[in-house]
Amino acid sequence: MADLLEKYGISSSTTKYGDRPTIYMVPMELKWGDDIKCYDPVAVEIGLCRRRSTVYTEELQSYKSCCVRQLISQRSLLVHCFETMKCLYPKIQASYSKRFAVGDEMNVARTMLLDGCFILHRLLKYARFAGKREANCSEGRMKRASSSMVHPDDTDDLTQVVGRCCVWQLVTRDLLLLENQIPFFVLLELFGLLKNDQRQDTLVKGSLMLFRSLCPQMLRRTVSVSAIVPSGVHHLLHLFYLLVGFGPTGENEGHDPRRQVDVLPSKLPQWIPGAKELEEAGIRFRKRKNAKTFLDIKFDFQSGVLEIPPLQLYDYSDALFRNLIAFEQTYPGTRFDISTYSVFMNCLINTPEDMRILHLRGILVNMMNGKQDASHFFNRICSQVHFPSKNYLVKLMGEVSKYKDSRRHKWRAALVRDYFSNPWVAISVVAAVLLLGMTVVQTFFTVYPYFKPRN
Repeated sequence: MADLLEKYGISSSTTKYGDRPTIYMVPMELKWGDDIKCYDPVAVEIGLCRRRSTVYTEELQSYKSCCVRQLISQRSLLVHCFETMKCLYPKIQASYSKRFAVGDEMNVARTMLLDGCFILHRLLKYARFAGKREANCSEGRMKRASSSMVHPDDTDDLTQVVGRCCVWQLVTRDLLLLENQIPFFVLLELFGLLKNDQRQDTLVKGSLMLFRSLCPQMLRRTVSVSAIVPSGVHHLLHLFYLLVGFGPTGENEGHDPRRQVDVLPSKLPQWIPGAKELEEAGIRFRKRKNAKTFLDIKFDFQSGVLEIPPLQLYDYSDALFRNLIAFEQTYPGTRFDISTYSVFMNCLINTPEDMRILHLRGILVNMMNGKQDASHFFNRICSQVHFPSKNYLVKLMGEVSKYKDSRRHKWRAALVRDYFSNPWVAISVVAAVLLLGMTVVQTFFTVYPYFKPRN
């Protein structure tokens, strides 16, 4: 029983460092066939899970030492950082699931120092880049300066070794793999030991800038960095989860965690049909503008309009969503928002025609290459996923099902679709009605004298 609880992230025992681990192995049922590639790093290995080395991982392993030398120039400070990592060993050990082979104190301290400095080096670099962008924006020189600003990776040492175009994009994606994480408090400790005059939220700003290109929604808003407390972040994947989701509290117009209660599976609404069938039932799809997150879906029962924020699908979206879902499926402290959203979208998209409808409405922006079928994207990532009882869309799904089952809405939709789908058809219908009315009037005046002759 303890193994079963551990497998799904529910620890049967507590430690003095917290109620549960925060870094888990991906459950085996989620690693099905070629899906295992979505959870393995390609360019850089972070943390305690070691795999088969590649050309990139070997190059980056040596590059980590360069990052340590750039951040820590004094030998005494290096020794102090290493001793601090050794002191954190019990807390680090408690952060990892029991399925990880944590290893001895010396190796763990060395790994945390190398990986921590590597990640810290990248976050601080992107934080400086973000600061320059903000300064240029505030001075109204963004358009003129954007062309002259140098991207952080353009001046990096490793650019000369393996090439920027491939390696750094792969590194950024690898930093968001569930099994490729180190505790965030390790970064905070190293950040504090460097006697930096910057605040801890600098790491959050750097993360936002680093992962900006991987965000699944079009960022039309400025993420409130102040709402995220660095000490409450577990690791980089958790931080990204907070940035693209409803935030640490989950409070927004339609999502209040205090109202999110457990729903029994028998009480959950029936699966809603695909987009084409919903359109035939009178439901209209509309792209929701200025949404705080791509998860914030709205439905107006009076007008029958289902508003869904736009979502961009790239080749790496498969691995990104799978690891976010795996994080929710293993760590009990989440609200299962990504899983709920993915299951909901999987219901909407059953055929390429459903995908086409959402694409034409501007809801799904397909940027995948021809080898991947975007219409089966949500079907792939939802395979073997546990449907959460904590469902923030349960009310919306119930209203959609109720609207679809209404005969009045179906008749109205059929009338609009068959007779008012375009101006020419509408004009023909109106002309036919007028002609019919005139015929009735003419017939009336023709027949009327026979029944009521003049005196």
